[in-house]
Amino acid sequence: MNHKNKQRQDNVIPLPGLSDRLIKLGLDSLANKNFKEAYSYLTQAVELEPDHADLHIGLVVSMVELGLYKEAKQLCKEIMHKGIGDYFQVVSIYLMVLLHLNEHEEMVSTIEALLDENEVPLDKEESFERMLEFSKRVILERQTKKEAEVLPEYEEFILKGKTDSEQFFLLSKLSDKNIRPYASQLEDFLVDEKAHPFLKTMVLTMMVEQQYGIEISIVKLGRSMNAVPSELPLVKDDTALLKLIELLDNGLGQENPTQYELAKNILERHHFISYPFGFPFHDEELVAAYHYLSDEYQGSEPDPVKIASLYACQPERISEALGHLRALEEISSPII
Repeated sequence: MNHKNKQRQDNVIPLPGLSDRLIKLGLDSLANKNFKEAYSYLTQAVELEPDHADLHIGLVVSMVELGLYKEAKQLCKEIMHKGIGDYFQVVSIYLMVLLHLNEHEEMVSTIEALLDENEVPLDKEESFERMLEFSKRVILERQTKKEAEVLPEYEEFILKGKTDSEQFFLLSKLSDKNIRPYASQLEDFLVDEKAHPFLKTMVLTMMVEQQYGIEISIVKLGRSMNAVPSELPLVKDDTALLKLIELLDNGLGQENPTQYELAKNILERHHFISYPFGFPFHDEELVAAYHYLSDEYQGSEPDPVKIASLYACQPERISEALGHLRALEEISSPII
């Protein structure tokens, strides 16, 4: 742009009432979940009202709903730098955006800095600490995968006495081979109470895919059963999982698509660990607990009564299911 054009643009005076109209159109569109329209109106409104807190928050929310996570991250940083609006409201959104971008190192450094400086309000401290724990766990899991990838080759297939990482490496190498020569070791592994549940699901998945037709015993998470792998569904095709995803979509998918994706990812991870046993709760109680847990991971304050009403279950049962999910979160490291 040359100097004359820039000077002409700087001299343009907005129409009277344009700012108020754009604000109303933008916020109304946001309330009606018309995120593309909201994004368009609010982008224009922010140029006219650069210090308007609600406009900036609304614009960030519309970006997140449209999947514009990198743009939302940059805008959050600008808002925090300028000190516009409620700082911790913006920080909570910023952390949610980082979660969607899988930038867990940035999440850890941001939360740790706030906690070290004792700047986190008491009502948000617990949720921030949970998010910190979650991100640290993801980082550890990534490091474990990298370490497994550089482990030396083994001449013999021996699972017993190996670390989780070494077992993960060996089983990964077996995934494209005929498992039947190793059947005896794999069957022993499935009843080993010390073996990681995630690794046991890896073994079962190979058996199901290769239609292993001999009855086996499975011991996992304090439960046991006998099954014929060729008669089991694949993890992703398990009707129990698909029903839970459908219920979660009905309750959360339309209300908050981004949170639905987060809750669905946690559910799928836990189902993989628990397979083929499933969960010891009614579907509605379980889905309500995932709704609650995803609220926490996004830095929100869950309302157990509201969530229980949404899924037609008792708040007390949600609390019990949450205890089970938190236990699964603890054992999900370091393999996933």
